[in-house]
Amino acid sequence: MTGTAAFRFASATHADRLVAGVPAAARLARALRTARGDAPLVLVLPQGNALAPRTMVEIARLAPGMAVEVRSSAEGLVIPGEALPDADGLAAVLAGEAPVPVLPADPLAALAEAGRAILRATSKASDGIVSRRLNRPLSRAVSGLLLRFGSLRPGHATVLTALAALAMLICIVAFPSPAGLAVGAVLFQIASVIDGVDGEIARATFRSSKAGASLDSLVDALTNLAFLGGAAASFAMQGEGTAALVAAGACGVQAVGLAILGSVAWRREGVLHFEGAKRARLAQQAQRRTLLDDIVGRDFYCFAFMLAALGGVLDIALGVFLAASLVWLAVVIRAAR
Repeated sequence: MTGTAAFRFASATHADRLVAGVPAAARLARALRTARGDAPLVLVLPQGNALAPRTMVEIARLAPGMAVEVRSSAEGLVIPGEALPDADGLAAVLAGEAPVPVLPADPLAALAEAGRAILRATSKASDGIVSRRLNRPLSRAVSGLLLRFGSLRPGHATVLTALAALAMLICIVAFPSPAGLAVGAVLFQIASVIDGVDGEIARATFRSSKAGASLDSLVDALTNLAFLGGAAASFAMQGEGTAALVAAGACGVQAVGLAILGSVAWRREGVLHFEGAKRARLAQQAQRRTLLDDIVGRDFYCFAFMLAALGGVLDIALGVFLAASLVWLAVVIRAAR
């Protein structure tokens, strides 16, 4: 790389503006650290402007030790800060391999679109069909709203998921009836949607951690077991013995499989997750998803349980799920060897 650069913002307000939860100037600092680790962050702001303390804190978090210089003018290579180039684009500009980005016609609109693009990029390759078509668009909308508050952390979203799961369990057990099961299943689906928020926030704001991922996975697993166990209790209190046994059986099979997956992941990776069997299967398929992968995904059965409960056929859906869970458990045991 042959050049250094300064970043010109129309005002400090633009530099401080949150883009998917991170100030624009801090995102530039991280991109610059990745593209050229030894370069200082030179910001060109109108005379008398200064960065907000929060922006300085975020720069220190994302680019530790980076020197920050605020000037009213600069010579040489000056890049519009509102263009918000990523690390690869910035590296190409610094190396003279790409033209200098132009100032967007509407700088604030450009920063807003950059935030939406960042959130779109937080999707995961393992997302199932329901997640891709329904859950992710909804969770990204929620994440976008929550990320307007710079103090939000991924753990806050995990708490929201846990609260939705608690409301689900209370509703199912406290009101043992088809209506209680239906409302509980709707809350189960809502919890599934909210579950995507913490991961999106973590990836968008560069706050991913093993502890956070483990907590998220644990809450997910307990939510699944709470729904199945709650459904078993509800059916039992309604006098539906067969349906109660099916739900309890599904809960037991899931608990065993999740315990195996969790213990293997913790032992091998030092993080708690339950995707070992899925990852092994996708690896065998060269990362190509199949219809079966979509159907056995958590996003699919949460949505299916909601439709079944609303249609009054949750007991049938649970029977199908129990059969599928037994096959899944066999795959889990094989993958854990």
